[in-house]
Amino acid sequence: MRLLNITARAHSSGNRIDLSWNNPDPVGFPGVRVVRRENTHPTAPDDGLVVVQGTLLESATDLGLSGETTYYYTLFPFTGAVPVFSGDPHNRVSATATAPYDFSGQMYSLLPALYHRYNEAQAPTTDTAVAPSDRAKGQLQRFLDLPGSQFDQIYSLTRSALNLYNLDRVEGSLLPLLAQWIGWRTDYSLEVEAQRNEIRFAPQIYRTIGLIPTVEATVKRITNWESKTKEFVYNVARTNQPERLNLWSTFRPVAGNFAAASLASLNFVYDGRPAAVNESDGSISFFYQTYRSHGWDIWTKQYMPTQAQPWQPSAPIVDQAGIDTRPTAALQGSRLWLFWESYDPTLDPSLQKWQIKFKQRNAGVWTDAAVFSDTATERRMPAAVADNAGGLWLFWLERTGTGWTTRYNHHDGTQWLAAPITFPLDAGQDPRVEGDLIALFHPTSATQRIWLFWSRREAAATPGQSRWTIKFRIKQGLDPATIDWSAVNSLPKTSLDNHDREPAAIVSTGGNIEFFWSSTRNGGWALWNDILNIGTLAFGVAQQLTSTPYSNRAPLAVGTGSGTLLAFRSNESLIRASTVYGATQMLDARYNGATSVDTRNASKIALKGQFPDFLTYTYDAGTKGVRSSNDRVARDTIGLYLTPDTVDPNQIKAQVSRLASALGDFFPVSERAVFITP
Repeated sequence: MRLLNITARAHSSGNRIDLSWNNPDPVGFPGVRVVRRENTHPTAPDDGLVVVQGTLLESATDLGLSGETTYYYTLFPFTGAVPVFSGDPHNRVSATATAPYDFSGQMYSLLPALYHRYNEAQAPTTDTAVAPSDRAKGQLQRFLDLPGSQFDQIYSLTRSALNLYNLDRVEGSLLPLLAQWIGWRTDYSLEVEAQRNEIRFAPQIYRTIGLIPTVEATVKRITNWESKTKEFVYNVARTNQPERLNLWSTFRPVAGNFAAASLASLNFVYDGRPAAVNESDGSISFFYQTYRSHGWDIWTKQYMPTQAQPWQPSAPIVDQAGIDTRPTAALQGSRLWLFWESYDPTLDPSLQKWQIKFKQRNAGVWTDAAVFSDTATERRMPAAVADNAGGLWLFWLERTGTGWTTRYNHHDGTQWLAAPITFPLDAGQDPRVEGDLIALFHPTSATQRIWLFWSRREAAATPGQSRWTIKFRIKQGLDPATIDWSAVNSLPKTSLDNHDREPAAIVSTGGNIEFFWSSTRNGGWALWNDILNIGTLAFGVAQQLTSTPYSNRAPLAVGTGSGTLLAFRSNESLIRASTVYGATQMLDARYNGATSVDTRNASKIALKGQFPDFLTYTYDAGTKGVRSSNDRVARDTIGLYLTPDTVDPNQIKAQVSRLASALGDFFPVSERAVFITP
């Protein structure tokens, strides 16, 4: 129901606005409610102060207003004893109330006293045409009230001009002028208060043109739809971008299952597992390699199970030029040993070789880094473990005249053995340790004390190819001089064409070994576990722990007393909530890398074309150099996955067209947007 001839005028007496209108349908809608607000028009019958409500009304007076303040009115026609309101966006009006400054009295006071004497000597008038408040005034005073009231209005309106630049007080119809001064397009479909906010935040948005939050803000402002933003540059195949494996973790209580994994750190690696030790205060110290601007360093991170946020901030522990990787750590009594492999490319070429370095922490103080054993021998891949007799065992690969040989040494708390011991051959065959070397001490088994696990390549079912396979071997006693190693055993495979590598193990309840590893048994790299019976050396039924399409690698299981913490590496994308609108999401796919397609990874292939798709493709050049919205895989393309609030294709098309027109002001000229709707 649309009312006609709606007006609102400031009354000359001040602090008052008079409203009038015509009702073209007094029979159908006999009543009108007038609602008032400041800063913006009321949008509902109860959205503000009710000035008046009644039937057959065509005028209203709003009293007691503040001067130099703009008031916004919406008129709501209604029908029925219980009002049923009819809203119309045209039933709106605004006006600025003026204030009385008594210019009449000021002019009267400036006149000579003679005029006052004759004016005040006059008897009060009894003329009913004169307002009661003016009957005690003389004719001169009543005469001066005529120009005085106009001067009051002129002065009040002049003072209100000081608010023309004040976004909170300027009259709404003037907002487009303020927007025009800064080049902002006014959206007239928005309420006055929303227009104020747009102008208020426009400078900040202009400063962030080209940033995803600005794009999201524009999508929300134009369409009010939820959206997800994706940069397709990470879907372009790049031969020099391997997977960036961040540190993730999941926890399993004593009686329960592993929870959903969560990100622990963005300190990424391309390969290599972390190391961990249980501290005396119940916390767990993790050590891991990560890439910095000057090379690969070793960092540490504390896990405190009793804290609401158990993962503490990361800190460097080996921070130097060169390559420092593959850390391993063990707690020998109160002394913490940290070993890692190191390579310094800045040395003279004749001196460049892999070395094992170490640090010790005593009473909370770390020693300087030192080279383990002699500097002339090349050594790699350390694996340390402490026993319950005060001994420390260190295994590594050492270059010899025939290749790389596995050796180990033992520290009794005072000194190392005079000479390292060579890992014995198994029935005349080289144990052939090639990667993922890790050691485990069994505290309760009297005849299976040291367990050594590693990976190596073996022939696959496909002729001419090889796959990673996990091997392990057990030392029966803690006397390093006694060569009492078992035969080399294997983790059984369901297919020789699968990769199994990066083993990790902990002693489970009952004394058996709970085994964790990464495998391609179900397509892509996933985490698996199984129970190894220490009596029969037989495995149970392998269970897949992770089933995401992402690569999950290098597991490390640590007991916490209340359960098992499983840390691992993953290239999983991160879904980040917008800093502008919480419901808007951004896909951070920087860590996925560009890897070749594995046809066995069905879950990864199934993501093609969807928002979380992280497969990489050749560049979309379009047809004859012309690209459409379907040609998305390009370095300059940003995809906006929109969730319309309508299923009408014409409305969706109109909104997308409107959005495309507005986005041009907030998109860098080097980028283009594609709009993806259901």
